[in-house]
Amino acid sequence: MNLHFYSARLLSVIIAFVCIGINVKLTHAQEQFEAADTLTSISIDGVVIIANRYENKIINSGASVSSLGAKDIRRLPANMLSNTLKFIPGVYMVSTDGMGLTPQVNVRGFYGGGEAEYLTLLVDGIPVNDLENGLASWNVMPLANLSSLEVLRGGSSALYGDAAMGGVLNLITDKPDKSFTNATFGYGNFNSFNIGVNHGGNAGKGFYELYANNEGTDGFREHSNWNSVTFGGKLKLFLGRNSTLAINSFNQLLQNDDPGPVSESQAASDRLLSTPYYREDGKDYKKFLLNADFRHKVNPTTDLSISMIYQHKNSKATTTYTQPPVILDMFTFTPIGVYDTTQFGNSKNRELTTDQAGFAVRLLTFDPQINTRITGGIEVDYGGFDNKVFDHYQGFENDYQNNYLKAENLEFAGDGFRFKSAAYLSGELPIFDDLKLIAGLRYDFISDAFSSNIPVADTSLDKSYNALSPKLALNLSTGETTNYKGSIFAGFSQAFKAPTIDQRTDLKSISAAVFFESGPTYSMMVIDGNPYSNADLKPQRSNNYELGTYQFYRFSEKFAAEISLTGYLIDVEDEIDFDLSEFKYRNIQSSRHNGLETSVNLLYKSNWRALINLNSSDVKFASGENEGKYLKGIPRLSHTLGITYAPDQGFGAGLSMNGASGIFLDDENTTKLDPYSIFSARLNYTFDFITVYFDVDNLFDKTYNSTGYLYYGTKYLYPAVGRFVRGGLIINI
Repeated sequence: MNLHFYSARLLSVIIAFVCIGINVKLTHAQEQFEAADTLTSISIDGVVIIANRYENKIINSGASVSSLGAKDIRRLPANMLSNTLKFIPGVYMVSTDGMGLTPQVNVRGFYGGGEAEYLTLLVDGIPVNDLENGLASWNVMPLANLSSLEVLRGGSSALYGDAAMGGVLNLITDKPDKSFTNATFGYGNFNSFNIGVNHGGNAGKGFYELYANNEGTDGFREHSNWNSVTFGGKLKLFLGRNSTLAINSFNQLLQNDDPGPVSESQAASDRLLSTPYYREDGKDYKKFLLNADFRHKVNPTTDLSISMIYQHKNSKATTTYTQPPVILDMFTFTPIGVYDTTQFGNSKNRELTTDQAGFAVRLLTFDPQINTRITGGIEVDYGGFDNKVFDHYQGFENDYQNNYLKAENLEFAGDGFRFKSAAYLSGELPIFDDLKLIAGLRYDFISDAFSSNIPVADTSLDKSYNALSPKLALNLSTGETTNYKGSIFAGFSQAFKAPTIDQRTDLKSISAAVFFESGPTYSMMVIDGNPYSNADLKPQRSNNYELGTYQFYRFSEKFAAEISLTGYLIDVEDEIDFDLSEFKYRNIQSSRHNGLETSVNLLYKSNWRALINLNSSDVKFASGENEGKYLKGIPRLSHTLGITYAPDQGFGAGLSMNGASGIFLDDENTTKLDPYSIFSARLNYTFDFITVYFDVDNLFDKTYNSTGYLYYGTKYLYPAVGRFVRGGLIINI
């Protein structure tokens, strides 16, 4: 099934903001203004669930949390979730396709490079990361379906377990139980399009919602087609006065080509190029999820929820790995140079099927007399997988271009499972009127089993490990008046990330062409490398410290400002990295992550908003041969600035700038990626229930690259798109 046929330096903002200390409570208590209806509500006063697994205001959460509501999302020059990530405080996004369709997310210096994920993705609290590698499909849910999104930054294993070392992102689709119909249509450069519909209505005493969406593009580079179909819905039933049953399903059919990297010289001559090595690289991905959630109010102060989840996924992917042909000393077999020819490519086909079933029980209780909330529960998840990898083709560039004969030899086949179980407890307790304690503890047990008879008979793996993840935080209110709200929080937590199934069990090996001196000429030999995986990988563990503040001040009836500021320090042991020199995963002893996240919002009436998001990070090896050097792929500074005017009716506009600097391409810190800043703009007009919009990304057509790597002295880059124009229509009935 071919999804492609499913459907026909301008901005400068300078803000000086002094963070107000504890004594502001007395200073501002004497100043009183009447709140004007025209001033927009403040985001730090918004209610989120993600921070403590129960409803709480951001300002009281005791953690680094951000939230974007539906109106905030509509202000942005973005029509897909993946393009929205760069506007979230504390998040840096890179894209190997150059258009942000398949992003790789970096939070607090945790960066999986497309091989693993350090940010847990939830949809209405349901985990949707892939079983085998933890990666998330960032466009699994249409942007128009979201009522809000919440981001919890920092180690969150005390609440969410494995893989939440960087944080958690929760997409919320809940809407008021009233009939609605939304439709979106859009078209842009490179035959890029989106078309979708979302409808909800009453079903007896219950409520239903259905959606379907198709997004696609030919891509701006050669061999970069991308097409995604998402569909699903929910049914909410009221079972008496105190109980509800919700049945949810969300599904995705995704096909995308992978244009691969190009050398720096190739990018300079033709940024649209995709070399012959990657002519068949890409993925065909189908994922289906069904969830049933039962909720019951046991008594006025206690809620019970029971959730069951089933996921099924089929994936077929072709991936090419390239290496320069190295000249080896014929006596010591050590590299002494690189043969003067093109790279040697090794293409693999992978067929993967996974099935997951999960069960969770949670209790939440609230004692109004002492203002205490406690939540706890158990979670069980079983995921089985069947994995096959085939040798597809190997050779030099000329071979790929002219002599392409598919091999399809089975390299290895295996199956196995991952079993996870956990119990957790979290809550908050007031110590004084303005000071409260937030604490949590979670125990996780993970067991992996794998067996294979190819390539080696009776290859097996049986590993298990456990982790105890505590969290302790204090939240101090610095005052609350008509014109001021503020808090300071400090916290400590421990987090862990188990090696992924792929990192442990992917037995494919990458062939390499090597040359030896043979008289006046050279002789070539093709040798197989070690298995890609590393069964002896240890889980990553981290100690996380953070200190932050939320502050809001109303200057007048029409103008206000808010700031969130967080400093963090993270010590990581046994961080997992992919070694390009060996084509193998390894633990890199230890690393230290520290940084500062700043988010400032200026609010004028209900329509104007200016924002500044700055992320400064310092992520270095803390041991090993590269001790004191920066980890590759992580920006020292990333930024997003913007200003928007968004009235309910009439003309609206927005302008934003985002970029990054200080990104090393190698662990030895010899080469950096060029810094960049990109402007984007949106114009829109709303008349009654119809909005027409016009977006321009990369307004000044800047040439840049958001990611790359250094390999045997050559810089390889993933070119980003130039000026990109699109327009569309949004209908809300």
